[in-house]
Amino acid sequence: MRTSTRDRVVLPILLPIVMMLVIAAVLFGFSRILLSLTADAATAIALLVAVSILVVAAVVASRSVVRASSLASMLGAVAGVAMLAGGIALIAVGAGGEQEGGGGPAVRISLIAKDIAFDKTKLSAPAGKPFAIDFDNQDAGIQHDVQIFDNEGFTGTPLLNGEIVTGPAKVTYEAPALESGTYFFHCSVHPAQMHGTILATGGPPDGGGARVTVTAQGLQFDTDRIELPAAPSTIHFENNDPGIQHNIAIFTDSSLGTTLFRGEIVTGPATVDYAIPSLDPGSYYFHCDVHPTMSGTVVVKGGGGGGPPPPTTTPGGGGGGGGGGGGTATPSTVVAQGLAFDTDQIALPPDTPSSIKFENKDAGVSHDIAIYTDSSLGTNLFRGQIITGPASIDYSIPALKPGTYYFHCDVHPTMHGSVTVG
Repeated sequence: MRTSTRDRVVLPILLPIVMMLVIAAVLFGFSRILLSLTADAATAIALLVAVSILVVAAVVASRSVVRASSLASMLGAVAGVAMLAGGIALIAVGAGGEQEGGGGPAVRISLIAKDIAFDKTKLSAPAGKPFAIDFDNQDAGIQHDVQIFDNEGFTGTPLLNGEIVTGPAKVTYEAPALESGTYFFHCSVHPAQMHGTILATGGPPDGGGARVTVTAQGLQFDTDRIELPAAPSTIHFENNDPGIQHNIAIFTDSSLGTTLFRGEIVTGPATVDYAIPSLDPGSYYFHCDVHPTMSGTVVVKGGGGGGPPPPTTTPGGGGGGGGGGGGTATPSTVVAQGLAFDTDQIALPPDTPSSIKFENKDAGVSHDIAIYTDSSLGTNLFRGQIITGPASIDYSIPALKPGTYYFHCDVHPTMHGSVTVG
């Protein structure tokens, strides 16, 4: 090939292509490192590399004749800058990994507010360690928050005084370390309807049956089955995918309708201990929120059958659903239709559990039946599971002493009546 042809035709076409390929390869490799950093650190290092490349290119371009040696020098300089910045990035990643444990709460608890009720009324937290509550208010136009107290009366200064948010909205509350024991939480806007307990424990001993290890590597978990006891437990999660984010989240089923636990998302390589709250015996679904194809089954053992957990009730209340009971309410079936109950009087037998069938015929509307001592809603005696119509459910009412009580729908308090026991 003639020198003139090479200089005038081949090199002007080939050199830009080669340079673009080299730059693309460097940028792709370097981007893997940047993804493992915080946003601020990644931005700073990327700007440093970009400015360095522009300076080197300007120096080379300022020469009257650009020779092959000049281009080679430019490539070497660019590679040197990339290696230097990459080394700085790796040091930053290492430092971040060492500080990860103390940079924020490693244990995160998911809590959802929907239809003026918490999705869980029993939470577990590690004793002696700060933790975070990822709070999701799904009630549009309604305000909720989370407060934690050391007493059932919710008196005194709250240990956690969460910000009130108007739904739909999400917020993360950072709770302080709690000593071992039982604590109480509620929504300060709807304290009668929304409350529960937090059990702070020291965690299971190392090597005990309440501690399992799950590893993520190659964009997959090392198992599709996690076995847990029906008690607070720990999942030791190892993310072995460098620069890639993973976590473990547990749901009632693969429809993701109800979140039972959502672990902190960590960027590999990293490890974290997830404090799993007490779950009822049954089979549940887990996946990685970042890569939902990474999924499997959680089996909770403890003398129960499979399927989703039974509806949760508040302290002082009976079962929210399920059959059974020593007596039957009068009427035996209560119907909600047109945003109204078909009766404002319910009669129950005294001092014995009873059952009542609830039919919600309002399509797409949520209702329940909740029983209180009186219309002030001071003490909740029973809270049924909220169901979205059309649907029906059998409520198991706990034994109540003779007297007159008050019932209403928690979602639509204008739907109410009286309960006569005895």
